[in-house]
Amino acid sequence: MDSAIEEQGEQQAMSEAPAYRFGAQQGILSGRPRGAELLEDLMGYLLRGPDNAATPLDFTQVSFIDVSCADEMLIKLLLRLRSGEMGSRYVYIKVANTSVRETIEAVLQLRELAVLYRSEDQIELLGMLKRPMREVLDVLLERKCATSAEVSGVLNKNVNIVCNRLNALQRMGLVCRLRDGSVAGGGRQYYYVSIL
Repeated sequence: MDSAIEEQGEQQAMSEAPAYRFGAQQGILSGRPRGAELLEDLMGYLLRGPDNAATPLDFTQVSFIDVSCADEMLIKLLLRLRSGEMGSRYVYIKVANTSVRETIEAVLQLRELAVLYRSEDQIELLGMLKRPMREVLDVLLERKCATSAEVSGVLNKNVNIVCNRLNALQRMGLVCRLRDGSVAGGGRQYYYVSIL
């Protein structure tokens, strides 16, 4: 059974698009006008990239980003991604120093949004996500790919509740939902895939 799940996970795995690297004069991203420029450039970059892919946002060259710039660029980007305006495209933070992460975290908390952050060997959630949603996300991050019934079994929760939480995570851009045909007796089968 586990080998079938692993095989399904490999078939359904998200692809990773090339990273978007933020350039910054003297390492500083500041102000709403700069945030608006970055948003426009980043949206164009994502639209030129593949669908059903996760794009890493690389802040290697950024030593500081202020709240206004982060709000204008990242929050508006996340809201557009979540609206479906950009198709099935996903983003996560790949490289960011402590100062940049703390600013992003503060802006996400203020707007009640969340994004995944990947360091070399661990995955963190930046922003706000309630505990029941976090439990479901953690299962999917560990398994990489699962149906709502499989997550329900791991958490010992009602499958409808888990399905609702998975769908909410998908709308938030934290997981991807892929259809995999019909099931015996009618209905549709979806696999939920971790973007990382």
